[in-house]
Amino acid sequence: MNDLFNKFSEKVSETTGSIVDGLEKTFSPAHIAEKFAAATEATKDKYIEYSNDLISLSPTIEKIGFKTAQIDLNMGIPPSFAFHFEKIKEISHAEHEAILEQHKGNALLRPIVKMLVTADNYQEKIKLGSFKFSCIEITLGDSS
Repeated sequence: MNDLFNKFSEKVSETTGSIVDGLEKTFSPAHIAEKFAAATEATKDKYIEYSNDLISLSPTIEKIGFKTAQIDLNMGIPPSFAFHFEKIKEISHAEHEAILEQHKGNALLRPIVKMLVTADNYQEKIKLGSFKFSCIEITLGDSS
């Protein structure tokens, strides 16, 4: 019985040691930095993918009445991309919907168009004398 107790105690000690070693490794600054770098790289790749998708939508967005005027890349953690759009023409809600219906397979188009139209409607309601808004910015990533 004493032998069984000693073996059990050894296993508990080994298990406790393994857990402590695992925690020390998991929460070590080097391990955290490595995981953070990997996550940052994955995040950057995802933003690049979204940005390329948004750039490819430029011709469709122009049909909706907005032109991509500028793209800014902000390097940070995480990086961000800011797309600046200018309104180039007015089209009806029915025309928006028809264009969106033609591209209904594109999951990114509808939210982008909704943001542009909402921002444009908001800008039209702001009275700033003769000042007129010329740009709508949409940011992918952390804009702070």
